[in-house]
Amino acid sequence: MITIDLMRTPNQSLTFTHEGVLWKLVIKVGNTTMVADISRNEEPLIRGTRIVADAPIIPYRYLSTDGNFAIATVDGEIPWWEKFGSDHTLVYLSPEEVGL
Repeated sequence: MITIDLMRTPNQSLTFTHEGVLWKLVIKVGNTTMVADISRNEEPLIRGTRIVADAPIIPYRYLSTDGNFAIATVDGEIPWWEKFGSDHTLVYLSPEEVGL
């Protein structure tokens, strides 16, 4: 598991490279929850997926063969940008950690 820094801002974009795979994440506010777009090596994987606490962001195992992401929170709180960088942390999970 690798921790990735998030800014305490409602809408942000970041790139992350691990073992030759280029990930692009866009995390933004979607009404009362956070949502994510994720691309792998410039190919869109998901768009507008709701982020749930302590759960994989990429919802399908067949799309997470190169790893997955999650936002770890305290006491299962719904992820929210105002707590990024303190109580809510973005993590990358390797394929082995995902269970592949």
